Amino acid sequence: MGHRIAIVGAGLAGLAAALRLTEAGEEVVVFEKSRGLSGRAATRSKEGCRYDFGANYFKVGCNEVAKLVFETLPTEGLTRIVGDILAFDRDGVISPTDPGRNAGARWTFRDGISTLGKRIAAQGGFRVENGVRVTRLERAGGSWQLEDERGGSLGDFDRVLLTPPAPQTADLLEASDFPSSVRPGVIEGLRRAEYWRQFSVVLSFPREISLPGNAYALINEDRDHDLAWVGLENRKADRVPAGQSLFVVQLSPRWSERHYEDPPASIVSLATERLRSLLNEDLPDPVWSDVQRWRYAHPRTAVDVPALKEGAALGLFFAGDCLVGRGRVEEAIRTGFAAAGEMTGLKV
Repeated sequence: MGHRIAIVGAGLAGLAAALRLTEAGEEVVVFEKSRGLSGRAATRSKEGCRYDFGANYFKVGCNEVAKLVFETLPTEGLTRIVGDILAFDRDGVISPTDPGRNAGARWTFRDGISTLGKRIAAQGGFRVENGVRVTRLERAGGSWQLEDERGGSLGDFDRVLLTPPAPQTADLLEASDFPSSVRPGVIEGLRRAEYWRQFSVVLSFPREISLPGNAYALINEDRDHDLAWVGLENRKADRVPAGQSLFVVQLSPRWSERHYEDPPASIVSLATERLRSLLNEDLPDPVWSDVQRWRYAHPRTAVDVPALKEGAALGLFFAGDCLVGRGRVEEAIRTGFAAAGEMTGLKV
């Protein structure tokens, strides 16, 4: 008989783990505080446009993720992004194409990168409870009891997989009750991870605009410019109506840290001004814009992985990009697969 497993967080790590666990015959319930799926692999729609405002694309560099994307899941709407990524420095000087940086295909979906998580959930058929914030765990009688923010019980589980950003997971465990032989080391191990804050700003212009060299995106290589990333969503299939241009501009983490409480209007103004300067083009004011503040955009340091493994004896497991110390879609998925393997003994 399978185990009953709770997964906290419906990002790609949690969903990938849920898929593998369900395939192994386990009973899985995923609890997600938001209304959506896929976490920071996020997509929105506005004014006839569809855009990715967190993770911009994903790569497929290993067999297990290739099998997931190209064989296990439907491939309808899966599209390769055409165009190179060019680098620019602190002075806004754009470099020629670097073959090393542009090796390997970049992928997304016509309906947005969040489609990846939605298809994993549909394929697995496991239960997902959206709009549920898990605020406390208790280890009692050989099982885990989960509570929501109102103090209501979410049920008893044999094992728990935690996938939110490490600081949020540490806060959750601080509020939880489980043996002191494991508790301090696991929480301290989670606190080792630090995250960058970052703004994503979406700018819509009423005419077609190209990036130099007909590139897909520009990236700041020395991390000393106010802009970290400029992506042209027009390079993704069926995203932007003809005659318009849509840019996803990510401000640098250091700038975002200093200005995290600034109002949206000033963020949009700064992003527009810096984009004009970088492209050396007299761009009009955007027709509309969108701003996302990512408090935990991506990790800059990893957790203490050996410390977290001490939780396995109690049926407590972890997954997510905090285990690798950087934000990559494929690597997050692989941590979910690895956690599923640890919980079931599957070879992954």
